[in-house]
Amino acid sequence: MFKVIVCAAIAYFVYANFFGIESGCEEYASQYSCDYVKNKASYDVYYWRNVRNGDPSDEGYIASVTGLNACRNSAMSYARSKNEEWNYRSYICALKKDGRLMEKHR
Repeated sequence: MFKVIVCAAIAYFVYANFFGIESGCEEYASQYSCDYVKNKASYDVYYWRNVRNGDPSDEGYIASVTGLNACRNSAMSYARSKNEEWNYRSYICALKKDGRLMEKHR
């Protein structure tokens, strides 16, 4: 029985750290798996209208989405709707899990 418990603990550790959502993703410097970050994570999208001016009062929440592509697309659509020149520094994707801000991505 002891061997079964040890094997189960090792299997869980391997799964969680190498295959699970918290296996890490170097591409995005994330503690979560690349698949989770790109396709499954929930994000709050923030946009800075005049990022070049460095004015923090221009920051604003614009949407909640799932996945990084949806985050970028949401920010791009928002910029277009405001007739603004697109700037990759103008948005941030705040990964949220269990109601808490965990990481920021672009």
